[in-house]
Amino acid sequence: MDVAGPAQVFASTNKILGRTAYAISIVTEDGNDIRTDTGLSLTAQASFAGRHRADIFVVPGGPGVDRRLFDASLREFLTEIEPNVERFVSICSGSLLTASAGLLENRKATTHWERVDLALQQFPKVAWHLDEIFTQDGKFHCSAGVTAGIDLALSLVEADHGRRVALSVAREMVVFMKRQGGQSQYSAPLKAQAASSKRLGELYSHIEQDPSAPWGVKRMADLAGTTERTLHRDFMHEFGKTPSQFVEERRLALARSYLEGSMKPVKEIAYLSGFTTEQKMRRSFVRRLGVLPTEYRDRFGKSNIRA
Repeated sequence: MDVAGPAQVFASTNKILGRTAYAISIVTEDGNDIRTDTGLSLTAQASFAGRHRADIFVVPGGPGVDRRLFDASLREFLTEIEPNVERFVSICSGSLLTASAGLLENRKATTHWERVDLALQQFPKVAWHLDEIFTQDGKFHCSAGVTAGIDLALSLVEADHGRRVALSVAREMVVFMKRQGGQSQYSAPLKAQAASSKRLGELYSHIEQDPSAPWGVKRMADLAGTTERTLHRDFMHEFGKTPSQFVEERRLALARSYLEGSMKPVKEIAYLSGFTTEQKMRRSFVRRLGVLPTEYRDRFGKSNIRA
């Protein structure tokens, strides 16, 4: 997926544009095909020994990263190609390979949450932003995971061809367009899905299915089969926030999706998202995002899509 996800974004862009905006090729050390950990093979077009230039150069991650982390030939290849690359992209744990070549020192970067300890211990000179799903520092881009690699690739397409094309690619691939790089890879939905408490996981599913419902703390506690005090303690332990704060975040996410993808009036969005009044939603946006709902729509809404 580290390879196939971004490659599909670029291939779908070619299809939508009706021309080859991105010529995709895979380079391996010896020029031979690569058998991935899934059993599927990737066909190589060239070896490290060739003279390479790239508008977008992608370093994938995967289980093989640990074995090659300090491989001299790989580090040499990465440092040699870097000056000939306009945008240097590292997917998931691939950012550790880029870091091992010294290319991310004093630069903003991220990697998969499972590699946090390794990243901090081995590469302390990198400005790790490990809570973000993808980062950019100059020409260096990093994603935190494989699906975040698709988000990152969509952001590159948007930069090259505009938001309308990127949205069309997202629809073609049936993915969301698009999570912003600053979003957390430890987001509420991901944490909730991995909640150690079964009752919290089930409660989360109910909240996620209908964030606009009247989710008072008593109702949530009753549904979880526990007391309000215990529910508060469990939420603070699992998510670092109170039950009410958790619900507010889910409502905020729903409101943002309406503002981004519809032309519904702000007052109606406030009702549909569970804020009940426009004033309550406005306060939530200002407190958590630092912008008014109207300002958010101006920046990310459909009316701001450029050709």
